[in-house]
Amino acid sequence: MNGIYKYLILNELKVIIQFHQYDLSFEEIKNLKLSIIADPNYDSSFNYIIDLRLTNVKMSLKELQLYGDWVQEKLQTNNKNLALLTSNPIQVSNAMLFKLNDNFKNLAYEVFCTMEGALNHVNLDLSNLDFIENEINKLKE
Repeated sequence: MNGIYKYLILNELKVIIQFHQYDLSFEEIKNLKLSIIADPNYDSSFNYIIDLRLTNVKMSLKELQLYGDWVQEKLQTNNKNLALLTSNPIQVSNAMLFKLNDNFKNLAYEVFCTMEGALNHVNLDLSNLDFIENEINKLKE
């Protein structure tokens, strides 16, 4: 099954939501990140919530490392928080392998199984929980 790769830039909250569904592959996730960076509303100071809860990661350990290195290069900015949302042990282990990349100097990746934890990591008040979940639901197919 092919993957779904979508994003939403929430200027008022200074956060970018990346949403993935089905298969997650190296080239497609890179293409999504390039689309985000090319978006006229993109702001390099914004934090990220990356929703992996409905994905099957189809990337090798080497691809996870290469993607991490590539993201670090593309998002050259200081103190960016990225919350990886997961829902099962396989996603957690893949996200943890990704997070352990030694090349992340300015990117604070953390793995969460709850939206509350993710919001806290990207410095958003919990009063935004329902709004964020509704926005993610709009991205689902």
